[in-house]
Amino acid sequence: MTPRLAWARIAPPLLLAATVLLATAGRYGYHRDELYFLVASRHLAFGYDDQPPLVPLIIRLETAIGGDSVQVIRVAPMLFALGLILLAALCARELAGDDPIRSRRAQGLAALATACSLLVLFGGHLFVTSTPDFFFWTLILWLVLRYLRTRDDRLWYAIGAAAGVGTLNNNLIAVLALALLLAAPLTGQTQLLRRRAVWGGVALALVIASPDLIWQATHGLPEFRMARHISSWDERIQLIPFQLETGTALSWVWIVGWFRLRADQRYRLFAFAYLLTLALVLVTGGKRYYPAGWYPLLLAAGSVWLADQWPRWRTTFVVTAVIGALVALVTGPPVLPISVYRHLTGLNGENAETIGWPRFTDTVATVYRAHPGATLLAENYGEAGALARYGPALGLPTAYADHNGYARFGHPTGVSATTVAVGFKPGVLDRYWSSCVVIARIDNGVGVANQEQRRTVQVCTGQREPWEQIWPAMLRYS
Repeated sequence: MTPRLAWARIAPPLLLAATVLLATAGRYGYHRDELYFLVASRHLAFGYDDQPPLVPLIIRLETAIGGDSVQVIRVAPMLFALGLILLAALCARELAGDDPIRSRRAQGLAALATACSLLVLFGGHLFVTSTPDFFFWTLILWLVLRYLRTRDDRLWYAIGAAAGVGTLNNNLIAVLALALLLAAPLTGQTQLLRRRAVWGGVALALVIASPDLIWQATHGLPEFRMARHISSWDERIQLIPFQLETGTALSWVWIVGWFRLRADQRYRLFAFAYLLTLALVLVTGGKRYYPAGWYPLLLAAGSVWLADQWPRWRTTFVVTAVIGALVALVTGPPVLPISVYRHLTGLNGENAETIGWPRFTDTVATVYRAHPGATLLAENYGEAGALARYGPALGLPTAYADHNGYARFGHPTGVSATTVAVGFKPGVLDRYWSSCVVIARIDNGVGVANQEQRRTVQVCTGQREPWEQIWPAMLRYS
């Protein structure tokens, strides 16, 4: 009989992670993606050019209940991150066997190792699609692990439900599913592919995910165009080094875990599927963080080994856990004052994208007041989202952005006498206007080198074509 969950050992890492994430939730400000999702939550659809519908839907629910403050929006990512800690403990419980002492120790170590990772301390801070994606990957892996131990076919329907909901967050669930299916015949689990319940789970996943899949099919598969634009050799080069960064100083635990899974015939499927996941991401040039949903399981497998070797490896684990937690704190959530962080943006550039949006909007508003009635055009969805969030209080009209899914939220019509264009490099708009003059440049005021720093605010006149022709020509994915 599987031992009970060791709440006495799991609760402290959960509470510590929750404390850090709650304490830092309101620091700096909204991320550019969060500003975009705020606007998307007011334009609910079954899909978007760059994502399925789940995150905007969750934000719509959050804001309906608690308002649109950054602290409210970040409740959901915190809960998903805490879920990773719990799932790591559940994986350790499955792997540890019937010995209650071994199980309790393994569960606590897995929970602590996961809580000290960037997966939780950074991933749980910002509400971007990757945070729930990690959760759904780990949930699926735990359910598959449980199936391999119990051989209960009913679990495949739970797996299918998790995959379906996960697909409504991010279509990358397909990478995990493909890796698991390919690993089955490579590890002597060919019989899995002949089980009716497996394909019943696949069918259930497709049914649940069908709103987004149908939307994508009827809108020209824009997510495939997105995938081509974000694929890069830079991501391929950084893929393997980044896997070591995910667990910081505790990465040795998940590496041990991989070898333990590789050595166990019952669970060897996971070891091969992990390598296949890396291969699929490498071939497609996907983002280097895509495989991160594997690490709670791998950390759990390493923690079971560590529970058996505890007297010998206790000091090593404690020291690396402290180092890992400190590294994750400094490079993950915004614990540092901006005056210090601005010198360390290379450690975590995403936090830089949460700084300066109110001041950005003030600068745009100053230019707009000198040209009342102008059309407001932003170069990207973060800028347009910031203008939508802060602009109404300053008298700004609706801002448009021909970028990713934001382009479907509306566009100007006819020909504008004057356009205030935000964020574009000088010369880029000369094809569409006879005159574009740089009036101001963005300065966040704290010296943080983010994407908006030093970008222009231009006033453009002499529009050469109506918006109906300009809009499809300007559409940009990134």
